[in-house]
Amino acid sequence: MENTFISHELEEMRSQISILKQQLEKQNIINDTHIRNSMKSKANDLHKTIRGTVGGGIFALIYCPICFHFMGCSLPFVIVTTIMLAVCLALTIRQNVVLGRMDFSQGNLVETAEALGSVRKHYIRWTRLAAPAIIIPWYAWCMYEFIRLDNPGGIVLLVCATVGGIIGGMIGFSINRKVVRQANEILAQIEELQQS
Repeated sequence: MENTFISHELEEMRSQISILKQQLEKQNIINDTHIRNSMKSKANDLHKTIRGTVGGGIFALIYCPICFHFMGCSLPFVIVTTIMLAVCLALTIRQNVVLGRMDFSQGNLVETAEALGSVRKHYIRWTRLAAPAIIIPWYAWCMYEFIRLDNPGGIVLLVCATVGGIIGGMIGFSINRKVVRQANEILAQIEELQQS
């Protein structure tokens, strides 16, 4: 009789443990879905940010060479400016394409983390290395071109270009920091999801 009672209690405990395991699995699935949806939302914000810079890049690629040409800047300066803007735009589009291919809802988290890490690394490198290496020599050449115009308008253009460059640089730096911050947040969520 006592064995039957113990056996019955054991069966009941096994049943409760089974129910508890099912509830925990459901909780993990809900948690997994919630984190993936959050990552997808942040990735969409990141995608919009990069798309905005692509739009600005397209505008600059069209406007700047035409403007510099009609101002009387030298042909080599216009060509180098066009090439510089085209390369910057192509690199930004490439990062946007990489981000667009990521599948946060069902994709492999390891591959997603690697791809997102490469986007993050690109923006960190751009801020630290590429932007100063490109912008400082180009800006010096731009100053030379405006001064070379030899008219009072050249100095006004130089002042306007300097103010515009400072404002544009601050906006660009802010966008780069935002992209890196959002990528870091998504990578942290991927790590959290992998540990659960």
